[in-house]
Amino acid sequence: MNKTKILLNGIIKENPTFVLLLGMCPTLGTTTSTIGGLGMGLSTLFVLICSNVAISMVKNFIPDKVRIPAFIVII
Repeated sequence: MNKTKILLNGIIKENPTFVLLLGMCPTLGTTTSTIGGLGMGLSTLFVLICSNVAISMVKNFIPDKVRIPAFIVII
């Protein structure tokens, strides 16, 4: 194989940290001020807390086969 192709696969295509960082780019790109970033962070915190509380309340009632899809719907 070509060394350049191996290098690109290892750095770009098969690098989980790079892929996750690219997934966050739209979020980082919309933060243009400190107030906006703080508001987005607080909104994210609120959604995570509320979804975790809701999931904790219903997790014993959801069958194992549909647990993950149900959690995604709740979030």
